Amino acid sequence: MGADAIPVAVVTAFFGVVGLVLPFIVGRGPNKGVIQVVLSITAASCWLFWLLAYMHQMNPLIGPQLHNTTVIALQYLWDNNLNLTELESTTDMSSTMEFTSSTMEFTSSTPATA
Repeated sequence: MGADAIPVAVVTAFFGVVGLVLPFIVGRGPNKGVIQVVLSITAASCWLFWLLAYMHQMNPLIGPQLHNTTVIALQYLWDNNLNLTELESTTDMSSTMEFTSSTMEFTSSTPATA
């Protein structure tokens, strides 16, 4: 997936009009210079924000995918209580473990057998 030239050109033209053409159309008044600067800075900032958001969609940052051994090592290092007999019965080569950073819990996709 690459960048298309049409959306970039259309949005650049729109913000070019807002930042380069509209400041010269502003009527007379005591705040004419301030309005011109505000239009120019607003157009530049909005265009840059849009461009970065558009480019981010081409190569999104995806979180790390942890292997079972990495999750087990993290559990041992962080909690200092690793029960290998429980892990051996619930972890096999086909199961994957997910680590959720918001809750700091480890979950396994295979149910524990009693």
